[in-house]
Amino acid sequence: MITHIQYFGCDARPEWEEKIQALFLEARQHTPVTDASARVEEPQNATYRYRISLTLQVPGPDIQVHGDGYTFQEALMEASANIRQKVKLRAEKAAQHNGASRGVKAAHRG
Repeated sequence: MITHIQYFGCDARPEWEEKIQALFLEARQHTPVTDASARVEEPQNATYRYRISLTLQVPGPDIQVHGDGYTFQEALMEASANIRQKVKLRAEKAAQHNGASRGVKAAHRG
């Protein structure tokens, strides 16, 4: 997995990179991620202090999520929750499309 982390309006911190890398590895356990990128920004005229944008390249449409917060940890938690939700929804949709119709006997499912 190739990772890219960009910082805009704030300085890079090693503990932030470790937390973002851990988030990428957690997502990789649930879905095959080929490329992951993160953008950490500290906007000047916004209601929040930090915004984290994550993009995961996976088979099918890419996963893009955002997290906003007054602290870096709060923004990272929101982005992490959004990734878990998107991965869960994709897994549920895949199960619906791959499953047999209701009422079909197991012998006829193929």
